[in-house]
Amino acid sequence: MSCGTDEVRDALRRVADPCAVATGVPVDIVAMGLVQDVRVDSGEVTVELRLTSPFCMQIGLITEQARAVVGELPGVTEVRIEVDHVAEWMPEDMDPEARAALRRVRPLSLTVIS
Repeated sequence: MSCGTDEVRDALRRVADPCAVATGVPVDIVAMGLVQDVRVDSGEVTVELRLTSPFCMQIGLITEQARAVVGELPGVTEVRIEVDHVAEWMPEDMDPEARAALRRVRPLSLTVIS
């Protein structure tokens, strides 16, 4: 029995973005829009991630947790986590419900310049 991309994405929903957790609104890396691509080939799974910031200090933790949850899936023999350091993340990449939940906690401030 092997898993597909949907099962991998579901597993990745168990990995919270540490910065979102710090706001008090835990958002998983899929809802954050950090998972760019998932490929499954005969038990070998490759997950491509993007960062919210090129200076993300939590990427080691995120990749370790992602590797662990995907590795628990049936039929997975190898997990590769690739980080695209060039891809730009924007808040619009987030799931709309997750973005709204974060905005309730950290609303955007508007500055009027005259």
